[in-house]
Amino acid sequence: MGIRIGLGVAAIVFLAGCVTSRSEVDISGAHPSHALGVSVSNGKKVAIIAADERDFQIKPRSADIPSLKNDEITDKSITERAIARKRDGFGKAYGDVLLPSGLTVSGVVSEAVASAYRQAGYEVVSDPGASDVAKVKVHIVEFWGWLSPGFFSVAVNNKSCLRIETGGAADLKVVTRKRESMQVVTETDWKEITEAGLKEITQEIFKQL
Repeated sequence: MGIRIGLGVAAIVFLAGCVTSRSEVDISGAHPSHALGVSVSNGKKVAIIAADERDFQIKPRSADIPSLKNDEITDKSITERAIARKRDGFGKAYGDVLLPSGLTVSGVVSEAVASAYRQAGYEVVSDPGASDVAKVKVHIVEFWGWLSPGFFSVAVNNKSCLRIETGGAADLKVVTRKRESMQVVTETDWKEITEAGLKEITQEIFKQL
């Protein structure tokens, strides 16, 4: 009986999540949290520059390492938009999840970082060349979503690891992890866990500023 239940759950996850296909999900990005509040301007300006330095592997040893369905790990036009890998209820890798054309991981992470700086009273500008602007270089070491299989439920996860050079001040290291359990995984769940991960980045950087 238990085996049949497990197989049933796996089948539901497989069908509901369309795990064999590649999906695109739009991300609203990181928005300022009302709970954190917005500080009075400190008179400082920063320009956020993000670099996607994630390591994609064809057959990673664990699900939290970036990989792609079609082994396109050297195609930057794909990797720069990749945010998650789908799996069935037993953990076998299938399809993947990308941001839509026009959005990149470096772009959405950059906005999450910028949101934290704005809340801390900084003015975020787009021109890093001005003499009164400090460059904030964001090294995206990790930012990824994956599915954790389970007997009665599954979970979608998102993690990040950022190394931030703050233009003369001490570097920041940001590590976050989000996890949501559910019975079935839908396309909306990949959107929600990614947005939750971005908001966690904003909150963690705000604490360090």
